[in-house]
Amino acid sequence: MKKVNFTSEAPSKGYQMLPKGAYVCGITNVKVDGREPDQQLVLRLDIIEGEYAGYFTKRFQHESGNSNGKYEVRYKGDFRIQIPDERNPKRQHPEWDQKKLNNSIWCIEQSNPGFHWDGEHEMDLKGKIVGISMQYGTFNGIRYSAIGRLEVADDVRNGAVKEMKDRPDRMSDGAAATVDQQTGFSVVEDVEVPF
Repeated sequence: MKKVNFTSEAPSKGYQMLPKGAYVCGITNVKVDGREPDQQLVLRLDIIEGEYAGYFTKRFQHESGNSNGKYEVRYKGDFRIQIPDERNPKRQHPEWDQKKLNNSIWCIEQSNPGFHWDGEHEMDLKGKIVGISMQYGTFNGIRYSAIGRLEVADDVRNGAVKEMKDRPDRMSDGAAATVDQQTGFSVVEDVEVPF
């Protein structure tokens, strides 16, 4: 073998995955991302109650420290809501966008008694609280977690939130893998997954 130049070093450890469940979060920032007609309302969230308070900020700081500037680290506590616009040619199911927006704002309003959002001033959402449900999946064999939906904060506190199902396993070509219950083998199906 030709001599290889290297420096022996321990691999960086990934950050602990947030356990399945629901959490109470604060909305730390809000922005509108993109250009009309393809815009998203982006809520930056972090957990504010319980054992995992500050989780998303701590994870971001940990991953940023390990990147050494070699790659961009994404904040994992961002929740994106597509702003419904009938002019947007990219959206195949605009009714899903409307439903997600309606449900998300309802959860924020219910979590903050007396608050009603006017639908225009996104910064009015900053500083509010809301619950989240985590969703899990596998992409190219790697397990991941993401914020699946918003919840009413009191429902999270009272344990009244139904756990989300895992997303179907996916591969980089967009195919979804399922396990055949009789054989135990993975079956790859070319299906469109709505997230």
